[in-house]
Amino acid sequence: MLKRVASIQFLISGAAMAIFTYVALYAREVGLSDLQITLMATMVAGAEFTCVYLFGRLADMKGKRKMLLIGLSTLFIFSGALSLAFNGTSLIVLRVLTGVGFGMFPAALAGYAFEAKVRMGRYSSFGSLGWGISTLIAGQIAYFYIKGAFILAAVFVLAAFIIALGLPRIPEVRVSVPLLPVRMILKNRKVLLPMLLRHSTASAIWVLWPLFLREELGLDLFQIGIVQAVNALTQFASMYILGDRVRPGTSLVLGLFLTAMAVLSFLLIRTFPLFLVTQVVLGMSWASLYVGALRSMMDRNPERSTASGLLSSTISFSALIGPLLSLIIVWLMPSSSFEAPMVLTVIASLGAVLLYLSLDGRRSKGGPADPLSVQ
Repeated sequence: MLKRVASIQFLISGAAMAIFTYVALYAREVGLSDLQITLMATMVAGAEFTCVYLFGRLADMKGKRKMLLIGLSTLFIFSGALSLAFNGTSLIVLRVLTGVGFGMFPAALAGYAFEAKVRMGRYSSFGSLGWGISTLIAGQIAYFYIKGAFILAAVFVLAAFIIALGLPRIPEVRVSVPLLPVRMILKNRKVLLPMLLRHSTASAIWVLWPLFLREELGLDLFQIGIVQAVNALTQFASMYILGDRVRPGTSLVLGLFLTAMAVLSFLLIRTFPLFLVTQVVLGMSWASLYVGALRSMMDRNPERSTASGLLSSTISFSALIGPLLSLIIVWLMPSSSFEAPMVLTVIASLGAVLLYLSLDGRRSKGGPADPLSVQ
């Protein structure tokens, strides 16, 4: 079971990274400004945020395998169409539609994997492996034909759909979930709030990240692919080796602290070889943070897909706030559009550590230890 689920995670994550890395660079080629690229990212994040929770809820109610197949088939159509974009308007429309597609199935896949007894650390690690391998391949393709990266993404999604067709039907826990699960949000606030604080500011960096690598550091498309690959492959190794061994709470705090250290290094290092070291730290930070948060949500909530969807929605909502922050920065401080979000992320990540420890301390004083603290 791990091989099939891991293969799907590998392929869809590779597709996501191929599109993310090169869509901003192609947007520049068709004449979009930083402001327009940021607006596009905001709309994509809004589409993903809306879909990831709604379809996660449907997966708990209607069946995880069913929603996974619907989501992958939809994404294949939209990702394939992205390679047909020929100007700024068509690129924005098709990119937003891929955001819809990418939001439809992640919660269903995570819920299916958990109920199939797949270890969450190893499950997550193959997503990062997909990012790394994909960016290496896409970087070479994009060097000669930038929209080839989008075609590669569509091929990956099609392969994931074919594999998903062979997933066996397993006994699933189907539950009725309210449209707005306030009780679940409050129950998991010590995980969700620090994640929201860290990731919303970090997302302000990622909006223009490929342009930062290209225009600020002077990297070519192949070098950009290597940078992304080092980050992703570090995530894979960290998740696979340590993801299921470190206590979720410890992992989450470590991820927040390493985020601050990694982003601080972006401000200090400008040479390509040394910049690869920053990506090792960054990869370890996200591996620790995401696996810690995911394991915590899965352990604490019987509504597996909804819980995973709630975490993914928090990440998507953060990715919606991030472009808005970037939009404000580009508008008010155009000369600091790269550096200002980095400073903000360092401060926010350290603040998120204090927030988590504060909420964890209140929980410990107010009642029995929560599962996140004792595993």
